[in-house]
Formats: sequence, structure tokens, C-alpha cells
Amino acid sequence: MSHSVSQKVIIVLLAFLLCGALPVFADDDPLETLGFTETPEKILASTSHIPQPTSRTAENATVITAADIVRLNAHTLAEVLQTVPGIQLDYLRTPSTFTFFNIQGALSNTVLVLIDGIRQNDFDQNVAWPGLIPVQQIERIEIIKGAASATWGPALGGVINIITKAPNPERAVSGMISGSIGSKFTADSRAELSGTKNRLGYYLTAGNLRSDGFSPNTATNLNNLYGKLVYTLPGNGTVTLGMSHLAATPGLDEANVGPPRNWGFIHDNNEYRRNNDFLKFQQPLGNKLNLDLDGYLTNRDDHTKLGGSDQGTVVFFNDFDVRDSSRGANARLTWGDSQQSLVTGFEYAHVQATSMDLLNPDPPFYDRSWDRWALYGNGAYTVGSLTILPGIRLDHTGISGDSTSYTLGATYQLAENTTLRAYGAKGFTLPTPRNQTNALQKIQTVQGGIETGAVPYLWLKGTYFYNTLRDSEAAGSGAITNQDRQGFEIEARTTPILNFSLTGGYTYLYAKNSDTGEQLQTNSDQTVPPHVVKLSLNYDKPELGLSGALTGNYVWWNSPADYQSQSSGMIWDLHLNWKVKTDSELSPELFFSGHNLFNGVQTTDSVIYKNASRWFEGGVRVRF
Repeated sequence: MSHSVSQKVIIVLLAFLLCGALPVFADDDPLETLGFTETPEKILASTSHIPQPTSRTAENATVITAADIVRLNAHTLAEVLQTVPGIQLDYLRTPSTFTFFNIQGALSNTVLVLIDGIRQNDFDQNVAWPGLIPVQQIERIEIIKGAASATWGPALGGVINIITKAPNPERAVSGMISGSIGSKFTADSRAELSGTKNRLGYYLTAGNLRSDGFSPNTATNLNNLYGKLVYTLPGNGTVTLGMSHLAATPGLDEANVGPPRNWGFIHDNNEYRRNNDFLKFQQPLGNKLNLDLDGYLTNRDDHTKLGGSDQGTVVFFNDFDVRDSSRGANARLTWGDSQQSLVTGFEYAHVQATSMDLLNPDPPFYDRSWDRWALYGNGAYTVGSLTILPGIRLDHTGISGDSTSYTLGATYQLAENTTLRAYGAKGFTLPTPRNQTNALQKIQTVQGGIETGAVPYLWLKGTYFYNTLRDSEAAGSGAITNQDRQGFEIEARTTPILNFSLTGGYTYLYAKNSDTGEQLQTNSDQTVPPHVVKLSLNYDKPELGLSGALTGNYVWWNSPADYQSQSSGMIWDLHLNWKVKTDSELSPELFFSGHNLFNGVQTTDSVIYKNASRWFEGGVRVRF
């Protein structure tokens, strides 16, 4: 990284922190008066299957709400993740096209993505495509940065836990209709219906996202249907039936690839179909005891067609068909109150996975089935200002033997608005079915940090992390390495001043090969950016129905000189929302977004996966 770029990053961070210290008037309530409407005691995270305040969460966790998503006018999970400190996408192209991401250098194939408790990672590469997850049905996203296997199983790099919306309990019928149009005929159409009648509640949403594409062969068309029925039983128990269906045809890439790869002309197409169905039963068994029983079915059918040029005509020579299905159950008992809690559970899943080339007569790359099960226990014990959070889990992977994961965390309430946290854990991630060694990827991690609102007009959070990875499987070649990754993360948020507020974060990462001591660089196998900066200038004027956000993202990839990654300036996006008549429930809400306003370039592959240049969109939504 050049000295000039380093100076720019430091200047931006200093300016951000200085802006956060600008004075405003305040009275005796340290956080409420400062405009932090969600204090640490109000923000909950289910890091151990039990929702608890983030002030008593040992892990480095971030919570994103439905209101945050609306502010960003986001289409898919990918656009939301790009704004979160510590998370960096390899590139953002046409909405819903595929992309990789990392959490503090941990590849997306080591991060477990869940929707309603159902695994979204495929079994072929262990990845979940955030561009294929629409956001309309999302109520909240809980992100755990770092190993979380003691609770969730194969989650070496972290967890993205998505909780979907519940039926509207106040009305029999409510809903929303939304439509937007933008550059390259990028259109997003959505509808939502929700309500409760007597004991039965329902939630249903459908949407279509399409675009002609912002680069060659990135046209896309995504259809999504999601619904759930919730029936309240006598005794305050509930039964929830849910289903989701997704069909997408996002283009992959098209380019002439020269040295060092020398692939020639390539042209790829994708076709994806995903179905998830679940049944959940929840029943209180006493004042402090609850029983949860979950069952689910999943089915995935993905096609990737690879082609080249034959005298100017695209000819496909591969049709990779990847299919997996699973059925499983989860049973857990939860006991506790605000001071002590304990959850114990059992998980079971049967998986069937195949991968083949339909245009090649050779046998499948693999055709496997296996059974997985796990036993786990997590708890929290509070004495005064100290909370201890132990956890342990035994996984029978069915594909690569057994693994025991554990964690021991603690939080200490140093002052009314200041929390110290520490966390140590051992975790794992499954190998891909193509990995002949079938060795589990393993991690040992320690974290420590502080979160405080004691500084006037400013909320601050700092976290140090040190991770040792063994048998780490690369994303591209599948090469196996041993790695050490360490660094720190700083997050900050100011109180509103004239309805404006600032938020931001900076993540530093130093990753090395632990066998050779050599610092790792970003390439086709991994993304290990040493510097990532996130900034956001927010505006809220509820009485006028106005809100907006100007978001910035900067990354330095630290790639070899002959590798085609590129980072030129910050990527700035502007999002504006206006409810025309605030006193009318049926008043239309107008929204507008300008993406990559200054045509910045941030991509790990400027030849094939160059991010989208400047584009605009606008739309209207009506709630009823």
C-alpha cells in the first residue's frame, strides 16, 4: 500500500472520529438523549440460540434490522453485507449475480448462512450466494464474526443468521406493494401480505428482480416466493409452517482472458432452483422452560454452463449439474431468565449430493449421501456485572469423522455504558465432497474488545482477533494451507446533529502462512484485504417523512503485482426515501438510489468480474 493511500485512509478515519466528537446539547440520560434509540440492552442477538442483549454477548456481533434494509433500498443480502464493518465482497455487479465475500479474511465457504434455521450453503463448495437471497422477507440479520461452531456447527468463519418476518399481530390484513426501475432496465417488483385472525397468522411475499446487466453476460432474472402460517396453541405455544421457492437465471461472466490464465474467450450461464420447507413447534413447559422442535426439507438444482467461441458463435462445452437435498430435525430445551440460561439440543440431517457434467459421458464427480448429527449445550451465568458464557458441541459430520467444538466467553459491565468482552473458541468447517482427503478445516480463535457510550456524543466498539487455521481449503484451486490471521476492528456511531449522524468502521487484517511465515495476498484462492473502511452519513426527519444514507466502502486487496485485482477510490452509494404524507397510512413512499457515484473500481478480478459502474434507480412503495 502506497504512502499516499495510507495517508488518505488515516485522514478519513481521523476526520470521521473528529466529526463524532462535535458537541450537542444533552441532559442526564447518557444514551437515550444522545439519540442512540437502541441501547445495548435493547439490541438482542441469538448467538447461542437464546436472544440476549449484545451487552452480554461475548462474540463480536452485528445486528441489522428491516428498517436498516429499507434505508439502503437493498435488493439482496449482498448489498446489505457490503455496508457491514469487517465484511468485504469480492465485487458487486448486476444485482443477484453471484459474488464471494469474506468476514475478517474468512472466506464465504467457511461462513454458515441460515434462514429460519435452515442452512443456505450448498454442499458442493460450502458457499451461499448472498445475491440470491432477497431481503423483503427479512426481519433481522444477526452476524457473528469469528468461530461459532459450539452453537451452530460448521461455522469456522462466522454465522449470518437471518430471521424472517412474523405475521402482523395487530391487523387481519396488511401489506405492501413496491416497484422500481433503473439503468439497464433493472426492475424490482415486490408484494407483501400479512395479518392475524384469531389464532392464525400469515405472512406472504413474492418478488421479481430482473436486469439487462451492467457488464457482458450479467443479465439476470430472479423470482422469489416466501410464505409462513403461524397458529397459536392453547398455553401460548405455536406451530409455524413455512416455505420458500426461488428460481433464478443470473449470468456469470464473459471475457477474453489472457495471461497469466490464458483461458481465451469464456461465456458462462447459470440456472438455479431452490426450495426450502419447514415446520416448527414451540411450547412453554413452565415459567423458565421451553421446548422447540423443528423439521425441514431442502432441494437445490444448480446448472452452470461453460462455453467458448467457435468462429464467433458461443458454443457450450460443459453443463455442470449440482444437486443436493436434505431433510433434518432439531430439538432443543431452553431454560433460564435474565441472569442464568441454558440451552441443550440435538440436530440430525440426511444429505444427498451429486455433481456431474451433463455434456460429458464420464462418471459424476461425486454422488454421495451421508447422515449428520450433533449434540450441543450453551449457557449464560451472570453474577453482578460479570456474565460467563460457556458452550460445547459434538458433531458427527458423516463426511469427515467427528469434531468437538467449544467456547468460553465473558462480558463485564465496567460502567453503565461500557462493556468489556472476551471470547475463545475452537471450531470447524466441512470439507467439500470433492476433497479426497476429507480433512476438516479447523480454527482456534481468541477475541477481546470493548463497547462504550461513555465518550460524549459517540458510541465506540473495538475488537481484537487472533485466529489459527489448520487445513484451510482455498476457494479456487482447493489447495490446503495452514494460516494465522490477526487484526482489529473499530466501529463508531455519533449522535444525530440536525438530523444527521455518522457511522463507520475500520478493519485491519494481517494474514500469513503459518508454515512459511509469508504474508498472504489476495488471489483466486483467497481474499485477505489488510484494510477495509466503511462509512455512512445518515439523515432522518420523521416528521417530514425523509430519510437517507450516503455510504462509502474502501478496500485494499494487497494482491500480487501480476494479479488483476483493482481498487480505485471509495465506492459511494446514495439512498433517499420520502413518505409524501406522513399523516396518511396509504401515502406513497418514493425512493431513489445512485450507485457507485464516482465510478470507483473494487474487484478481485478486473478482467471477468469488474464491479458495476455508476447507475441509478427509483421507485415507489405503498403500505396498507
